[in-house]
Amino acid sequence: MTFVAGYCRLSRDEDKENYASIEEQKRIIIDYASSRNWIVSEFYIDDNVSGYTFNRPEFSKMIEGVKGGKIDVVIAKDLSRIGRNNGRVLVLIDEFKDMQKNLILVSEMGGTYDVLNDRDDTIGITTWFNERYVKDCSRKTRDHMYSKQKTGRLIMGNYYGYIKDPEDITKLYVDEELRPVIELIYKLYTEEGIGRKKICDILNSKYNYPTPSVYYQMKHLERGRIYKHPVQKLWSTYMVRNILENDVYCGTLRTHKKKTVSIRGKAIKLSEEEHFVFENHHEAIISKETFNLAQEIRKRKVNTKSTSSTRKRNYFFSGLCRCGDCGFGVSGITITRKQSQKGYECSQYRTYGKARCKCHEIKESDILIHFKEFLKFTKNKYIDEINKIEIQSKTNTKTNNKDKIKFEIENLNAEYKVLISQKIKDLTNTTNGYQREMIENTYKELEKDKTNRIEQLQKLLEKQQEDLDKEKIKDLKTAIEYFDDILKSNEPSRYILECLIDKIWIYHDKSVKFELKPEISRLI
Repeated sequence: MTFVAGYCRLSRDEDKENYASIEEQKRIIIDYASSRNWIVSEFYIDDNVSGYTFNRPEFSKMIEGVKGGKIDVVIAKDLSRIGRNNGRVLVLIDEFKDMQKNLILVSEMGGTYDVLNDRDDTIGITTWFNERYVKDCSRKTRDHMYSKQKTGRLIMGNYYGYIKDPEDITKLYVDEELRPVIELIYKLYTEEGIGRKKICDILNSKYNYPTPSVYYQMKHLERGRIYKHPVQKLWSTYMVRNILENDVYCGTLRTHKKKTVSIRGKAIKLSEEEHFVFENHHEAIISKETFNLAQEIRKRKVNTKSTSSTRKRNYFFSGLCRCGDCGFGVSGITITRKQSQKGYECSQYRTYGKARCKCHEIKESDILIHFKEFLKFTKNKYIDEINKIEIQSKTNTKTNNKDKIKFEIENLNAEYKVLISQKIKDLTNTTNGYQREMIENTYKELEKDKTNRIEQLQKLLEKQQEDLDKEKIKDLKTAIEYFDDILKSNEPSRYILECLIDKIWIYHDKSVKFELKPEISRLI
């Protein structure tokens, strides 16, 4: 008995002239098999799969059946259904011949093409045209995407903390449920000087914010779709890094960051010069000043050698200090002569000794004394100029989304009413006790989902109103007040240090020199 299998494939890029639906392909295959008095025992169907790749689920299963001797004949509509990769298709035809298995293409080369019995003088041309078609489609798609990226009309992928407008996918809106976690990450990093690993520990232990992959999985399930990527339930440093390095959170859209050079090839990263950047594209979650400050801190940490001692203890001036004698970085150390104290030492001397730099170390408390004296001197001499400095760069960029949340609540209430109405209709038309119970239980779950979502939005609305009220009565500090805060405190604010200080130069004679940020230096 001859075991006959039919193969059908369809992808989104099919040309309309030769387009045939899956059902149409099956009809063509069955009609041909009937003319040969064959019965198609099984169909293998790859729907919405490109013909350029041969790693197709059903196609691979079918080829295994052919090689295993379970399938004698494969019938397809035409050669393009088998594949659009010229070389791979020709190799496959040879494999069928070697195995003495038949591949029949019903509508090919002006008629029917039988691999075992017909001449294949022009088969190479056919496969070449098929491949050229898919390459042309790929090139046109890339050109189209490039054009849309260049004008900001194409937003690729998802952004944690933002929602795409379903009516206009070129627009991004802040996801109010995730706004707090973005703000918290930047606050911990820029204001409190906490590193990525510690931020992960805080998020995993104290808060219940979903990780990006968990959040995307939830959204896929809500749409009835399967999330195919790995899901990581705990926050990791690369997740925090991606958030800290992405300027989408300060309102900037950046497109054309990657490109592929071949069909289904690996995407390669492009340099920043090749990106298309659209400032003020959408609502920002954090200010541009805060984002820029985060990048300064990140670059400084990359360029500063971290020793085990600096990781174990919190150093006020870590990453800001440089050796005034050799110009290299300075490491945090523990000075243990009479009592354990935090201090700093030239990393060149610490590693290579006097061959590279002079012996010197300084206690952190001494630097703090020098710093306060420097601030006092600067404050007294340049008080008028300092009042002009806008240190408070963290102006809350949160806009009032109350109307949007209210609108969503109204929609949910309307959906809830429809749900109740439909429930009443279903129960009215059902007399069977078991069915009524099933309907009751089903609607109970649906109602619970709606009411929970409404309650969440109500709480979010109340919290947002409280935040707005607090902002109205909150007075912004002046630069002088920030100077005074540092002069009074035993622990200087890391955020203010980052805003004021560019470098701290430490010399072997324990003298210290402070360099203000360039924009501040120009003012005074």
